[in-house]
Amino acid sequence: MSYRSLRCPHCGRELQVPEDAEKIVCMFCAQPIELNLAPGPSVRLGEAVRLLPPETFSTVIRFDGLNAKNYPGKFESYRDALGPALQAYLKEEAAYGEEAAEFFSDALIDGFEQKGKTIRQTAANAFDLRISITSLTIPAILDLNTPAADRLADLFLKKWNSAHKKPLGKATFSTIQSGFRSKLCFITTAVCTELGKGDDCEELQILRRFRDEYLLKSPGGTAKISEYYLLAPFIVGAVEASGRSKPEWNRVYRKHLLPCLSALKKDRPRQCEQLYENMMSELETKWLK
Repeated sequence: MSYRSLRCPHCGRELQVPEDAEKIVCMFCAQPIELNLAPGPSVRLGEAVRLLPPETFSTVIRFDGLNAKNYPGKFESYRDALGPALQAYLKEEAAYGEEAAEFFSDALIDGFEQKGKTIRQTAANAFDLRISITSLTIPAILDLNTPAADRLADLFLKKWNSAHKKPLGKATFSTIQSGFRSKLCFITTAVCTELGKGDDCEELQILRRFRDEYLLKSPGGTAKISEYYLLAPFIVGAVEASGRSKPEWNRVYRKHLLPCLSALKKDRPRQCEQLYENMMSELETKWLK
């Protein structure tokens, strides 16, 4: 009996399988593999890149269009458009491993950087491009729900964040969608949840009033809120996944939120604004880079 080599599309481990087998179970991760869908000698490196549709880079989701009502439809349309390319990528990754991941992630980065050069260079447009990547592209990759997809997302983010001052974060569709249900007060909500406080606790009410009655009306306030909405869910996700969320949220409460709340109670919103900016800068550096 003759055998051929392939990588499990689920765990990435190399397997030796009979040439005439149609279906096997991976001996490492126990996941079923349809061999007529598994990569064989005909898999060509770069086919996934050739299948990337124009929508990969042309679809831009504006922050003011990102809400619980509109986001699911936009995401599903984008994910479906990328589907053939991503499925082809899984086969290439199984056949070529890291080489395929490098090739595909570089193509994504090149495409988005070219898109960045063609749009009018304003802070708003740059932000919309970043939010499109973090709310559409990364979740579409992660929606494949395989280790190979997870590795691709990590590699893309590592390369992008090393080349750009403003980091991007990693989150799934469900993580982002759940953020709308928490009224987009991601970090404060995470802290208050850890402290056993409810959604209508004093801290959240005070900071929401600060956001709506002061920050939204101040010069540059909308941009600051948008930046927070982009990064905060990924910071929360990183903290929660670290296994150190309890001490970290308690530290954030003592070091950042308590002084901010104290400033607001003394009618010093500008001081609170600066304290909150310092908190975000510290958390970005600690958890996203």
